[in-house]
Amino acid sequence: MGVLTNLAKLTTMGFDNLATMNVGAQLAQAQATMDGLIAQNQLATQAAGPEFVSATATVTQLASTGVMVNDGVQVALGLLVLLPAGVPVPVTTTTVVPMALLPQVQPGATIGVRVDPAAPSRVLLDLR
Repeated sequence: MGVLTNLAKLTTMGFDNLATMNVGAQLAQAQATMDGLIAQNQLATQAAGPEFVSATATVTQLASTGVMVNDGVQVALGLLVLLPAGVPVPVTTTTVVPMALLPQVQPGATIGVRVDPAAPSRVLLDLR
């Protein structure tokens, strides 16, 4: 008897959740996350090009976006990038950082980056 009662309750709860679920919004959020990851991957591919140069950056802000990708967490980083010409440029970027490397991107840390001097907002972390 208890199994059938629990099954009935679970079925009712499932139908209630289905009625209130906004599938369109969930799909839109998933698509936006995927678009961001694809853009980041394209940027990583381009970072090997001649327009990107090595630089250093100081982490000024760190915030989780709530998205997990494999063994990493997507974070929003505030960086102060020191361009090769010696000009500091504030940059905000969203990237996936492996959990094991999160201590390297804490506020105040200095990290290596690859940056496009013509468009400093195009930055890629060089974590090891």
